[in-house]
Amino acid sequence: MKKVTVTFVGDGSDEVAQAFYTYFVDGGLEDQIIDTLTDNTAANIEVEGIMDINNDTLDIAIQSKMTP
Repeated sequence: MKKVTVTFVGDGSDEVAQAFYTYFVDGGLEDQIIDTLTDNTAANIEVEGIMDINNDTLDIAIQSKMTP
């Protein structure tokens, strides 16, 4: 497992972080990222989508798998 952290800083950063999280989980950004990651990784890796979210910490876990 590998983790990437995105940190929002400055005025309104809490609201911007929440908006980003909501856009990712409910607003269609997930689909765009899945397509981009699948297209730009090794040919035998498929990015499946969100496997877990935490609304309190704004954590998102994305599942990928090897394909035959």
